[in-house]
Amino acid sequence: METIPMPYFTLNSSPSIKTPLPASPAAPVRLRATVAAALALASAFAMPAQAQERTATQQQQPTLSRAEVIADLALWRRAGADRYEGLSRSYGLETKAYDAAQQEYLRLRQSEAFPAEVRKQQAADGQ
Repeated sequence: METIPMPYFTLNSSPSIKTPLPASPAAPVRLRATVAAALALASAFAMPAQAQERTATQQQQPTLSRAEVIADLALWRRAGADRYEGLSRSYGLETKAYDAAQQEYLRLRQSEAFPAEVRKQQAADGQ
């Protein structure tokens, strides 16, 4: 494939005369302002450190089967934590009742109730 050279046009009437731009005392200030603006813009789009840590943690966790996820949700609801979750997320409320429900969920999750619930879900799914 042959390329056709494109003509080069300049806006300068006499391209052979090159005059240097005068040094401006405001040039370093403008450069600093430009760099500061670029850094501010880049940091606005950067991922926060907590989100990076969560992403790394999520990637290290093993994947759960469908039955395990449904069993986990059933235990969450059995503990009553689902009633307080919306308040906690929306308003940052950490009540004693929510803390108690979350502790009950953790106890159920680490007990024999979790594998029993997984078996129940697997039987319901026909696995």
